[in-house]
Amino acid sequence: MNPTKKLQELFLKFPGIGPKQAARFVYFLLRESADYKNELAQNIEYLKNTAHVCNKCLRIFGETNYYQEKDICEICHDSNRDGKYLMILIKELDIDAIEKTNLYHGKYFVLGSTLPFLNSQKPSEILNVRELVKLISENLNSQNPNSKNNTTEKISEIIFAIPATDEGEHTIDYLKKTLAQIVGIQKIKMSTLARGLSTGLDLEYVDKNTFNQAFQHRE
Repeated sequence: MNPTKKLQELFLKFPGIGPKQAARFVYFLLRESADYKNELAQNIEYLKNTAHVCNKCLRIFGETNYYQEKDICEICHDSNRDGKYLMILIKELDIDAIEKTNLYHGKYFVLGSTLPFLNSQKPSEILNVRELVKLISENLNSQNPNSKNNTTEKISEIIFAIPATDEGEHTIDYLKKTLAQIVGIQKIKMSTLARGLSTGLDLEYVDKNTFNQAFQHRE
């Protein structure tokens, strides 16, 4: 296949990019200097070599100077985060948006997607639900919080920060039913961000005041 056509196909995999936009990207690169293309290629290579998936929250993150562990992101590694709160959301951009508000200081879990109403795949093939069940189960089964050897803070509230769409509601209902099967889950409160968030609003676009209202009035 012609390299320019192949590059156009690769750009089509980007979120929200159609054929015309993909073609514009290719022609833009064709016109750019060799130095620019080399710099772009080097940074893509760097991403390939430094990208990691957090073993706890499943967030994709790059190289960081915070610590040496490559399997735990800086948020999960941060002992100052409030481990009593676990916020479940769809993607990393949602975390970035919430972090910018500086209003939430708990932990996160990246679900990866919402659950479609009609789909031949199993939910576990679409959502990171097995990993979520494992994370919560291990937390509930961890040592007594009063033990000197225990470093795991018990989760007391799970917050669903999932878009207010039909699929979002369907996803939350599925998660609640699935999590209800975990031994001891009744000790954990489950809440949803208040609908101060507009229906269908993607969390990555939320502003500080809107998130504050939705967070403070969660139920």
